Amino acid sequence: ISMLKRIAVIASVFFLLAGQALAMNITSSDMERFISTFEQLMPHIEDHEFDEDDDDDDDLNFLEISTLKGQFMEALADNREAERIIRNNGYGSVAAFAEQSAYITRAYIAHTGMISIDEFQAALQDMPAEEREALMAMPFFQTFHDTRARFAAVPEAQIRAILPYLDQLNALFEMEEDDLD
Repeated sequence: ISMLKRIAVIASVFFLLAGQALAMNITSSDMERFISTFEQLMPHIEDHEFDEDDDDDDDLNFLEISTLKGQFMEALADNREAERIIRNNGYGSVAAFAEQSAYITRAYIAHTGMISIDEFQAALQDMPAEEREALMAMPFFQTFHDTRARFAAVPEAQIRAILPYLDQLNALFEMEEDDLD
């Protein structure tokens, strides 16, 4: 009987995880709705300072869905106009928009970050051996590898979902950076 119970527990966990994985799918309509909503929100959140200079970011928590969602929730807190825009675009709540935004933003950061890391690694190969070894011995290099591993852990399906929208996302996030400067 205990073997059957164990199989039942494993099966339950598997179906729970599979259900969560399906819930995190990003569709093209999700992408279009996110981009449209975000563009409409920009004038209403441009004064918000996103915490980019946190000293406790050593643990790479900037890629955590809860951290990203929290930043969106903070930026949108007590903003009636932003809430109206979000609801008019078909989101059930600010939290629902913030969560979907977190998944899309994480996929975007992982994709663009991987490109930068790959370019850096290619540049490393062109360096003289002693310079490359000195660089690889630096503490920053371990963080670099940890960051690469975190980028690689973002589900491939989520990254594939954003690829057709890269130009729009680049424009959206560059626009946001310009507004924050």
